[in-house]
Amino acid sequence: MLQRSIGLILLFMLGLVLAAEPGQAGGYTLNIWNTQASAYNREVVGLMTWVLAFAALVFVGVTGALVYVTVKFRRTGRETSEPEQTHGNDRLEVIWTVIPTVIVLVIFGLTAQSMFKLDRPPAGAMVVEVRAWQFWWDFVYKETGVRTSSELILPVGRPVTFEITSGTREFPEVIHSFRITSMVGTVDAIPGVVTRLSVTPEKIGSYYGQCVELCGASHSNMRFRVKVVSQEDFDRWIAGAAAYQAVAPTDPALVRGEGLFRQQCAACHTIRGVSEGTINNPDLTFFGNRTTVGSGMWPNRPEYLEPWIKNSPGMKPGVKMPAFPNLSDDDVKAIAAYMMSHRVDGLDFSKLEKY
Repeated sequence: MLQRSIGLILLFMLGLVLAAEPGQAGGYTLNIWNTQASAYNREVVGLMTWVLAFAALVFVGVTGALVYVTVKFRRTGRETSEPEQTHGNDRLEVIWTVIPTVIVLVIFGLTAQSMFKLDRPPAGAMVVEVRAWQFWWDFVYKETGVRTSSELILPVGRPVTFEITSGTREFPEVIHSFRITSMVGTVDAIPGVVTRLSVTPEKIGSYYGQCVELCGASHSNMRFRVKVVSQEDFDRWIAGAAAYQAVAPTDPALVRGEGLFRQQCAACHTIRGVSEGTINNPDLTFFGNRTTVGSGMWPNRPEYLEPWIKNSPGMKPGVKMPAFPNLSDDDVKAIAAYMMSHRVDGLDFSKLEKY
């Protein structure tokens, strides 16, 4: 009985520690203790510190009581009769009822305080609409109408409010859940419902986002990247993105790539000035600025992009994009080069430090 009790307590404590420990995913650190990223994380870490402190207090108290009772009342082999029998201890029962009650009330009060603080929308926040799809993310900057998929660009020091939902009435979706572990907490993306989450990024860098609600075969592969940049770089990017219109290529390889894109990809994907696509497929207008392929899965390099174009279901189970076995290797290279040619010039997000 003693071993089982101690084992359960240790398992509980280990679970709390593992939930807070930094972890690695695709080379990106998942770290809720990253208090430099935002005031949101600092508030959550402060609350978690209180919870862990109380958990440690309970662990020490219960384990100490178990050890004391086990040692004091252990069998010695010299007993000649039954020990003195007692029944109940009113004072002890009151103590072990009052202490957990006080701990729960304190944690409840601290949690409510943090929730009220974090749910308060910041003044002057930039609004970004977030739409979740199997298995990728779409972002629309409400002020400018700029749309980008799977990678989100944010200015440092400016509050942002995410308006989060899943799918559309025309294209129904399942429930997803939006989380940027090293910056801000979790909010569900629910079909037909808009949920909100606010944060002010405080450190320039590249952050790892993901879906944390089991949503299908590639749930664990439903990722995205958040690029926090200076206000100057953000203004330059958003201005270039808002004004972007694709121009007809002159390079023969890109001309071939455009023709293949129009034949094979344009019905689904948007490139502004080339194709309109549909809302339930990723926007590829600024694909050349992206640092990842496959919704945050791999670096945006030819050795990943080209196999993705030819056979994305083979790389990421459950994706809606079909394979294109009819495309030759040269065809795929031409399409990849054409996609990479669409960018807002002068901005390289690959150099950002990763969090």
